[in-house]
Amino acid sequence: MLVLLPLLIFTYPLVLHLGVYFGHVELALVYLGIMLTLPFLFALLRQKKPVAWQIITAGLAFILLLLEKENYQLIIKLIPLSVNSLLLWLFASTLGKDRIPLITRFASLMRKDMPPAVIIYTRWATVAWSVYFLLMTILLSLFSVYASLEAWSFFSNILSYFLLAMMFLAEFTVRRIFLRKYMNYSFTEFIQRLRHIDFRSVYKSTSIKP
Repeated sequence: MLVLLPLLIFTYPLVLHLGVYFGHVELALVYLGIMLTLPFLFALLRQKKPVAWQIITAGLAFILLLLEKENYQLIIKLIPLSVNSLLLWLFASTLGKDRIPLITRFASLMRKDMPPAVIIYTRWATVAWSVYFLLMTILLSLFSVYASLEAWSFFSNILSYFLLAMMFLAEFTVRRIFLRKYMNYSFTEFIQRLRHIDFRSVYKSTSIKP
């Protein structure tokens, strides 16, 4: 499941776009239903008791398949809108008073020290990502309401991922400019460090030591 589930998640936008393009959105929804059910099924196959999130996703898959015939457009449009809204909340909610910005937390898990310049930059980077996800949420809402299904699908399932990659590269480039003396790693090394972070510990960070 460690390989199969991420593969299904990353290929879902392409499957959905092809489903819209060829007029078979229902197949993409079946694909989504299988993807949501897999964690629950794998837990049963390994003779383990499914945890709460596995039961919830399996329940969502069941509801999805029940509703897909009459509400498929609403369902497929709500998914990326919900994901971007959640990401907006994850970043923006850490910018409050006495809270540690999300990217500052990631940085503290990737390096031993946190110079003041790094703390300041990572806070503004968190602001930038919050603005990005806010704009994406607004654009997705507008495309959902006013654009054709095909145009919405192209923006949501193709163009938005290109924009996400460009934002990621742009932020890394700006980081190298402003934090040159504190960065001794390449983009590839940065991705490798990011992959080894225990994401559960990100929201356990309560203090950052310079």
